[in-house]
Amino acid sequence: MRTTIAALVLPLGLALAAGPAQAMNIATAIQTTVRVQAEQPDGSISIGSGVVLPGQRVATACHVIAGAKSLKASYQYVAKPASVVRRDDWRDLCVLSVPELAAPAAKIARAGDLKPGDRLLGFNGAYGVDVRLLVGALDKTFDMDGAPVMQVSVPFAIGDSGGGLFNVAGELVGILAFVAKTAGEERYAIPIEWLDADIDATRTVPFWKAAPADMPDFLRPQER
Repeated sequence: MRTTIAALVLPLGLALAAGPAQAMNIATAIQTTVRVQAEQPDGSISIGSGVVLPGQRVATACHVIAGAKSLKASYQYVAKPASVVRRDDWRDLCVLSVPELAAPAAKIARAGDLKPGDRLLGFNGAYGVDVRLLVGALDKTFDMDGAPVMQVSVPFAIGDSGGGLFNVAGELVGILAFVAKTAGEERYAIPIEWLDADIDATRTVPFWKAAPADMPDFLRPQER
């Protein structure tokens, strides 16, 4: 995919009055975006986004790669084979190993350091063209498993899942995950802190797709 940095960073700089150092961090964050391709048993291809971690790894949402028989990560139109090295289906956070990936890694921060109203940036690489910049803010947080699930105004949609969520310093704080089935189409991102969480392999359905009785309180329909 192409990453037209100037076209994306300039409007953001005007909106947020980013200084030179901050603009450079954002430009680097754009470069960490990849396209994730998941080949299904029937030969169809599911497409999503991912963000590069240190060690030639890629973080993405597990539902992006669900059921895949083979995986690839594409950076600047070059697709490389990938394999799953960490799978946390319940939290919907997976990590892929991509040994030949020639892309810079994101600088990682903490979702827990954010506060409501903070500006946030999402990047999408699923469409195989220029990386798309999605600008919004943190609306609310909901504590779950020791870290905040984030309700955001970043306007992501299907195909954006798995893309990185960054603070305005260009630091990775989460992964774009799901849109709740409500009238307001509330959008949620999962915290990057969950990369270090203990995995319960018996829980194979993402928390936001679970039966209502198994969902966290903030997603249960009867409590909306």
